[in-house]
Amino acid sequence: MENKKSKLFIHGCYIGTTGFNNHTRDFFRELTKTYQSKIRNFTVSGDWNGLEDEPFNKEEYLTPLDKILLDQQTIFDSERNMNDFPIYQNHLNNFDHNLNIVLAEINHHYFYHDYRGPKIGYTVWETTKYPTTFFNKLKEFNQIWVPSEWQKQCTVEQGIPEEKVKVIPEAVDSKIFHPNPNATLPEYDDGRFKFTVFGRWDYRKSTKEIIESFLGEFDKDEPIDLIISIDNPYAKDKFETTEERLKYYNLEDPRIKIKHFPTREEYVKYLQKGHVFLSCARAEGWNLPLIEAMACGTPSIYSDCSAQLEFARGKGLPVKIKGTTPALGGEYSTYSQSDLPGDFYQPDYEDLKKVMRDAYVNYKKHKKKALEESIELREKFTWTNMAKLAEKEIDHLMDNLPPNEIEISFVNGPKVEVKGFHNESYKVEFIDSRTDKVIHSSTIENNMWTKCNKSYYIPWTIKINGKVRYKLDLKDQIVKISLESKSIGDTLAWTPQVLEFAKKHQCKIALSTFHNEWFEGLKEYKDVIFTKPGEKFQAYAHYQIGWFKSEENNWDNPKDHPTPPNTIPLIQTATDILGLSHISKNTGLNFKLKSRPIKDKYICIGPQSTAGLKEWPHQNWRKLAKILHAEGYKVVSLSLSGFKGTNIISKAKLPWEELFNYLHHADLFIGLGSGLSWVNWALNKHTVMINNFVPYGYDIPNNLTKIENHKVCNGCWVSKDYVFDPGDWDWCPVFQGTEKQHICQKSITVDQVYNKVLSVLDEQKK
Repeated sequence: MENKKSKLFIHGCYIGTTGFNNHTRDFFRELTKTYQSKIRNFTVSGDWNGLEDEPFNKEEYLTPLDKILLDQQTIFDSERNMNDFPIYQNHLNNFDHNLNIVLAEINHHYFYHDYRGPKIGYTVWETTKYPTTFFNKLKEFNQIWVPSEWQKQCTVEQGIPEEKVKVIPEAVDSKIFHPNPNATLPEYDDGRFKFTVFGRWDYRKSTKEIIESFLGEFDKDEPIDLIISIDNPYAKDKFETTEERLKYYNLEDPRIKIKHFPTREEYVKYLQKGHVFLSCARAEGWNLPLIEAMACGTPSIYSDCSAQLEFARGKGLPVKIKGTTPALGGEYSTYSQSDLPGDFYQPDYEDLKKVMRDAYVNYKKHKKKALEESIELREKFTWTNMAKLAEKEIDHLMDNLPPNEIEISFVNGPKVEVKGFHNESYKVEFIDSRTDKVIHSSTIENNMWTKCNKSYYIPWTIKINGKVRYKLDLKDQIVKISLESKSIGDTLAWTPQVLEFAKKHQCKIALSTFHNEWFEGLKEYKDVIFTKPGEKFQAYAHYQIGWFKSEENNWDNPKDHPTPPNTIPLIQTATDILGLSHISKNTGLNFKLKSRPIKDKYICIGPQSTAGLKEWPHQNWRKLAKILHAEGYKVVSLSLSGFKGTNIISKAKLPWEELFNYLHHADLFIGLGSGLSWVNWALNKHTVMINNFVPYGYDIPNNLTKIENHKVCNGCWVSKDYVFDPGDWDWCPVFQGTEKQHICQKSITVDQVYNKVLSVLDEQKK
């Protein structure tokens, strides 16, 4: 093998005796004379005995070279998963390839695999369009090889750039297919004229129409036979044999001689000895039997269309084409209609009759011409010549590959991806520029990526192969910030902080919350792009704000936030993730203010929350309401699910704007550590909060009177030792299941709350 720089990994159907198998073997045997190659094979023979030392030892056509080239065998397991296994392990074919070539039928599994390095797809197809799914996959290949100019034109018209489509014709083995006047077959001893048809019973190949044309043109008293080898076990009709099909279509005739699966040797002799080779397909991807018959010097009839014109144009006996027709499967097709996009051609079968008659009447003239044409075919369409064409395209591709591209992004963490076809290594280091500490490093190659799992803001420096490649700079960039919580309090605490991030970095913010309508229209957000949760949005960087637990179900993993979020104030969750100083910011709410909903004095309460440890005993709320009512205040509950009590007006499931309006006009709001307290804070209203499970300063930051009792167990929420379970209503890390469960809240008395409320109301009157 010549020591060229390109090293090929070939993926195809190397084992077998079909035309596709022969094409694969003959082509790549020749190509590997120039390039170091290895082959991944998909097919197996009927004698397959599994992966043994010599898995294909019964395949007589295999050469010692084949066993050097064969590197991997694809096998399906019991669950139909594809796996590759090494074969012929003693060969010397161990190298790192830099080019993939896939040669297989349309929609083959091999076209859909991910390959390292550039890839060439060699396709053979019979209609004017590829199936859409396959065509979209084909676009990903660096080059597409087709056997004819016709297929190139169709491929380009469907949408692949012309410069990517290369014509690499198939060839014919002239050592086998050549004129042989000494070929003998018993059928030819009768002195009758023989037309031969080799292919399969198929609508695309016009098999039925060819037989009908023969029977319609020649009388029974003429000494002419039609030899057919057209078995097709894959046809979509209900028949199993050629005899059954001929009987069904009323085509039985003693002049028709059926040959079932002739041997390779018999097939060659039929082509050499037959008087005229007969075909008339609606379309051909190449037509291997036709070029083999023409190489044998046999006058050959074919339809004047599609890929076969690459070698047949101007030669043989063409049949006129009437036009095109949608490439439907037809009543006796091998394919279903959905398999066949594009068009077929429509041969003129009346002209076929004329051409057959001419071939019979003027046989000597056509035979002489066919022998002359066979010389040109055998000299031009050799596997050596086709390999030279392929070598030219391979070398051009490999010599003009663009340099590898390094893409750096900051979507939920810094990521470096190398795209390209040059096999190179890259040591990537993600460095916190504040400390010069390497947070993560790894070595990757082309078409690989690496990412640091720190998704919160860090001023990154990225080194590649020891050189500073990038320093994070968000100025004038679009940065997406997503609030991953639907909670009311989280939304109101975190949203204003994005404005500080935009100000600090001089960047444009695309903001996603579950309550965009609360902020859209406020002047502070005039430069913010609001997006819906889950909506795709192209941004330079993306940060997510939320409480994200690690797999270990604790807050020790600093992957998504630098500090365990339960140990810090709620607002600081956002500022820490965004790399900001912890400063509270309140931008208010966007809603249309209406008139006072209740003329009398009224106090709003929020007696319900999302967890047992947050709530205050319901009987205490009712006692408090009774006392406040006696003081001349109506008491309005705004809890979502409603709250019944003798002196309580329950306003359940209020629309947000009405709820905001109630709070805005209320004389006071008494709540818990819950979303309603944050709404009241966003409205710049004072809140009396009954909250003993979180220390002062961890909830709303101002406009707050907080009621606590430090004489009992309290503040468990912020402990690093405990992890709140939102699915357990009774969660209480110290006393769950005992009389002291939720003692932090239970210990706060009605009088304690009432006195605080009176104090706040008195202060407001001053």
